[in-house]
Amino acid sequence: MGMEGMSNFGMAETHKSNASIARSNARVARAQGIASKGKAYGQALRLEQENEVAGDVANENMARLRKEQRQAGAQARVARAASGFTDDGSGGQLEVSVLQAYEQTAQDMVQSRSMEDLSARFNATMLRRSGDLAMQSAETEAVYNEDQARVHMMYAHNAKKAALVSAGAQAAGAIVGFASGGPQGAMMGAKVGAGFGSMYAAGQPGSAESQSKDARNTGAEADFMAILAKGMEWLA
Repeated sequence: MGMEGMSNFGMAETHKSNASIARSNARVARAQGIASKGKAYGQALRLEQENEVAGDVANENMARLRKEQRQAGAQARVARAASGFTDDGSGGQLEVSVLQAYEQTAQDMVQSRSMEDLSARFNATMLRRSGDLAMQSAETEAVYNEDQARVHMMYAHNAKKAALVSAGAQAAGAIVGFASGGPQGAMMGAKVGAGFGSMYAAGQPGSAESQSKDARNTGAEADFMAILAKGMEWLA
């Protein structure tokens, strides 16, 4: 087997190695995507759980505030009765002022809690969306690497086939040449076969020759024709 055949066998192994690396990269990308999505979803779930607890606490605080409001209203009525004032005028205004103060606090608590709840829900949604996007990006990268692995395996197959065809053509040329002209004919036939094999390999994506296909193919064709012409002159 000539140097080109050995080079193509080496190229085939290189492509196989690259395919293995690409498949490994695909697995890593997909695993990272799953991890990122799981982390984002976990953060979203914790945020929702914390928001639920905050809602329970807010409800307890509101219940406590309403209880205090009722107690304060009752105390205001007792104080008014003790003072001798009627419900009209300043006597009634005292109770109204007390209740209004509690009502304003309650409204502030409701507004604050509503904003906290809205923020928590929005952030949880954004976290899940970021997890989905991370998974999509990772899947895209994984699919790309899997495609690259398939391409490298195709190149490996082509390079190996080119090496076998090149070796076969060289051997066949040597046999035919030997039958026609002995050892000298065998050498000439082997060169003709090598030229044919080089031309064939140049057309195989992934082979050593195809790495600079145009130049190698042109050179191989010229060598083939020159060797063939010399062979025909020798046989004549």
